[in-house]
Amino acid sequence: MGDEGQAGAELTAQAIDWLVALDCGTADKQAFTAWRDADPRHASVFAQVAATWRRTADPRLSVLLDTAEPMSSVVEPAPSRQVSRRAVAAGAAAMLSIGGAGAFLAWPRRSYAATAVGERRTLRLPDGSLAMLNTDTQVAWRFAGDRELWVEQGEAALLVRAAAKPFRLYSDPIDAQVSDGRFNLRIAPEGGQLLVVAGSATATYRGAPAKTIAAGSALTLADGAARISRWSPDALAAATAWEQGRIVFNGMPLDRAIAEFNRYLTEKMVLRQADLATTRLGGAFQIDDPDSFLLALREGFAIDHRRTGDRIELFRRTD
Repeated sequence: MGDEGQAGAELTAQAIDWLVALDCGTADKQAFTAWRDADPRHASVFAQVAATWRRTADPRLSVLLDTAEPMSSVVEPAPSRQVSRRAVAAGAAAMLSIGGAGAFLAWPRRSYAATAVGERRTLRLPDGSLAMLNTDTQVAWRFAGDRELWVEQGEAALLVRAAAKPFRLYSDPIDAQVSDGRFNLRIAPEGGQLLVVAGSATATYRGAPAKTIAAGSALTLADGAARISRWSPDALAAATAWEQGRIVFNGMPLDRAIAEFNRYLTEKMVLRQADLATTRLGGAFQIDDPDSFLLALREGFAIDHRRTGDRIELFRRTD
């Protein structure tokens, strides 16, 4: 890289640093103003970086979100922390409804929280609403103007309080404005699911027109298709059982049941015999007690297991 190209790359890196610091609320605003006004190229490059961030954005934070410090059982919001510059340089974007570089000076900070595999935490949001984070979940929130919550990964249950300001819920597959009530948003590799337990939601998904989801219904995105369906009380109870630390199987095939349990396990279960996948299961099990599940498979279906490295192999017993 020539001297001019190297200087340009360094200037862009500086602009990214300022963008992230301003967005997180950690920047020295006077120092930023001095840097921007010191050279016309500074203002120009900063505007280009900000414009790129805006153009590539939906209202999400996916790769900007780093793992946060653990929360207590119910915690108050904590100030957000610096986001990695690498993530920004890789093309990450967040919703920045700004008209120019100067608007960053008043841009409010976000706060972040995360859970590890097998961990569940309850978060008290600034308006008194509650967000329970399931295993391996990442969220961000900002309560300035609208009430905004991003579910970047995993699953979150929300108990939303009534307020004058709308409550906006963002994720990669589904965005929604929700009323006061109870909701569950789960992100999956093939799509996602917004379940309305109580209240109502107006949701959009990947450019589709907004749809209203009533209490007792869910918007499900899977394999490129979307549908809104009414759920039975048993299905609602099974979908929200994780809040009480349980997994409920109502005729679920074994391969799906294993996938559910594996969300909470660092030692993953795997099937050694593919024909076991369609075995139908019933019952409720504690999330933190996979051994009871394995015992039920052995006694009820003659499906044994063997721990090998970081895996639990399941196989049909032949003796």
